[in-house]
Amino acid sequence: PSFVSATLFALAACPAAGVRVSRPALAHVRASSVPQSRREALAAAAALVGASAPAFAEKSKGYMTMDEYNKLKAREAKDQRLYGQFEALRTRASQTSEFNKLAESGDFSKLSELSRGWEATIRKELLEAAAKELEGEAKQKGQDINKLVLADLKGIDKLAKAGAGDEVPAASASLRQHVLDFVALEPQRLQDTFGVGDL
Repeated sequence: PSFVSATLFALAACPAAGVRVSRPALAHVRASSVPQSRREALAAAAALVGASAPAFAEKSKGYMTMDEYNKLKAREAKDQRLYGQFEALRTRASQTSEFNKLAESGDFSKLSELSRGWEATIRKELLEAAAKELEGEAKQKGQDINKLVLADLKGIDKLAKAGAGDEVPAASASLRQHVLDFVALEPQRLQDTFGVGDL
């Protein structure tokens, strides 16, 4: 037998190789009487074997390794946490009117307390933490907005200590806008994955 036929018959006889050689292919080899060089024989054998290779040998292997699965689940958990941070900030932006109410009532001690509470929790634990998870240009914009929000809160605290209630509405409006500017940086993939569309 030729080198091609010997190669194919050996592969066909060895199921552990994971390669199935069709009967037509074997018949064609048997019937072929064209002389071939060793290089041509190898090329022919490779072509026939490649055509019969199992699907998992392709570039798209069609399955996921445990390491890949764990990385995917970790990314999903990370995205879900980030989505929750953006949703919380969206809600908090509408609550900045509370600064105005305290200023109007003249309760400057609570106004100062509220501004410091925002700085320690909402800004630091939500906005700053979310900014660190953004990528590319959005990450830089997020970090810049974080600084602006910090300045807004320090300004409100300063107004509270000075008893300048008339200036608080403008300061809280600036804070609200900066929070909304940050919320606008939310990656679209988060809305696509976790957002609730119109029913």
